[in-house]
Amino acid sequence: AFSVVSKLLSQRKLDLLEELVSAEVLQVLKEKISLLPDSHRDALAADMDAIMYTTEGDVRIYYDDDGIKFVRILMRFWYLNGADLPDEVPGETKVFQIMFGDESTKEKRHLLTANYEFQREFTEGAKPDWTITRIEHPRLLE
Repeated sequence: AFSVVSKLLSQRKLDLLEELVSAEVLQVLKEKISLLPDSHRDALAADMDAIMYTTEGDVRIYYDDDGIKFVRILMRFWYLNGADLPDEVPGETKVFQIMFGDESTKEKRHLLTANYEFQREFTEGAKPDWTITRIEHPRLLE
């Protein structure tokens, strides 16, 4: 889900996110994405094979005011991306400069992080659908 959503964000295909992302988050994304420079937008995309590490940051079970049971899982992702980001972007780290052939084919990769929170209703009989209730790409999508 992270890879699919991050690529759709990068491509500005926000209408395709309506079934995956909460309406509140989608509205905020629409405002932020329109203001991003192309390099930052490109850096949002995470290919599946470029995800280096994932960890859960928080798992919560809670009930809303009507007694409906929910679970939320905050996931943190570290991924490599070759977007042309300025060297002074705080919060990201250049991990590799991979050389294939000679000096002219050097390829720069950045290690970036993203936090996505997934929510699902867990009351009996509820659909087993997950919704993304928070999307953070620090220093890129602020």
